Amino acid sequence: MEKQGNKVLGIVAIVLGAIAIVTFYIPVFNVFSLICGIVGLVLAILSKKSFKEAGQTSPVPTVGLVLSIIGLALAAIGFFTCTVCGACMASEVAKDPKLASQLSSALNSAVSAAK
Repeated sequence: MEKQGNKVLGIVAIVLGAIAIVTFYIPVFNVFSLICGIVGLVLAILSKKSFKEAGQTSPVPTVGLVLSIIGLALAAIGFFTCTVCGACMASEVAKDPKLASQLSSALNSAVSAAK
């Protein structure tokens, strides 16, 4: 029986790369996007290696590799920009008590409006 490349790993890499691209700039999902990008990258490499060992070619692992790299890069940018923005905001709030009270009242009104 002829050995075949693992196409399933490539498809999973495509899905994970796409998820990383779609969710990269949502602050809550930044870490999730980073993990999806890394796992997608590893799976795409494994899929590409299995096709190479079988002496076959397929665009599936390549697409998964490209999407995972793009998703990983965007997720890293989104993670670091949100982290820096949050740190700057926290430092400004810590310096100015008036700003802290304004932020607190705005958050309280947003929570009460959501209820």
